Amino acid sequence: MFHKLYKFHKLNYVLYLLFIYIFILNYSKKNKPKISIFLPIYNKENYIVNSIHSLQNQTLKDIEIVAVNDCSNDNSLEILTNLAKNDGRIKIVNNDKNHGLLYSRAMGVLNSCGEYLLNLDPDDVIYGEDSLEYLYNQSKFYNLDIISFYVNAKKDNSIIKCTPKNKILQQQNIFSSIFSCSYVITDYLIWNKLIKKEIFLSAYEDFREKIYNGKWNYFEDDVWNILVHRYAKSKKCVDKLVYIYNNNMDSLMNKGYGFIQFQNLIYRHEMYEKIFSLKNEEKYLIAEYYFLFNRINTRKKSLLLLKDKNINNQIINIFKFFLKKYNVSKVNEKNINNFINSIILF
Repeated sequence: MFHKLYKFHKLNYVLYLLFIYIFILNYSKKNKPKISIFLPIYNKENYIVNSIHSLQNQTLKDIEIVAVNDCSNDNSLEILTNLAKNDGRIKIVNNDKNHGLLYSRAMGVLNSCGEYLLNLDPDDVIYGEDSLEYLYNQSKFYNLDIISFYVNAKKDNSIIKCTPKNKILQQQNIFSSIFSCSYVITDYLIWNKLIKKEIFLSAYEDFREKIYNGKWNYFEDDVWNILVHRYAKSKKCVDKLVYIYNNNMDSLMNKGYGFIQFQNLIYRHEMYEKIFSLKNEEKYLIAEYYFLFNRINTRKKSLLLLKDKNINNQIINIFKFFLKKYNVSKVNEKNINNFINSIILF
């Protein structure tokens, strides 16, 4: 009798735990926002309000706004705090120290709860009040991992079409055109896409080592992009202007070239070595070597003024390895060797 009673209570206990699990699972699904928008923020007091207002005015209300404050020393945090008081959808994440853009974007991914994620740089805005609702509905209807959209550069008011109209993005097209830096034929931006969270997380795992290995503030957009495309199975570009890019003069990309920028180019190259490790992708890696050479060679004066022996040695070793491993034309070999000799510091 006691044995039967024990089994009865044990069964009830298991059913009770199962009920709790199902309840929590359903509750979490119900309360998970459809889209999380994360903003990496460092000293953007003049732009934050407009940027966040463009999200608050969206017809899609089931969103989460994740503001990652990278230890700003202006009024950015105070502005964010005041905005969050009146909008429970705003979540503020404070970095323990100033880590840089790549780290802050990663923290935005890790602290977002939405089904889909969107990166919004805090000096930019979302155009059109129905944009997020449209992107989400399209993503659900076609079961997309990535949906790309058009961008308008505020500086010259010209539409940047990253891909041909409604063309499904092909991985090989992304890889082959990534080094051209042409907005017309390439799609290397990370902020013109709505991406499933699990795809972003997979890219983060590949990025993890470099995220925590110093400040990487430049040239990481295309690496993010290649990684998310590698994991995504279903992709589409819609003929809709969604994003207004503000090319302001106090952005990271408009502050000249110094140690961080050259180190970031090296980080970027190391990531490409890791990404394009397969034999059938060797051509993309070779293209990256030439891209890196052209990038640094055109900025050789800044490199020489920097007088950083460690940076120079890293660059020299990269191109020596390139000449040793790959077949390079006599002209290119001569140009690269001349470059190497010109930056050797005695």
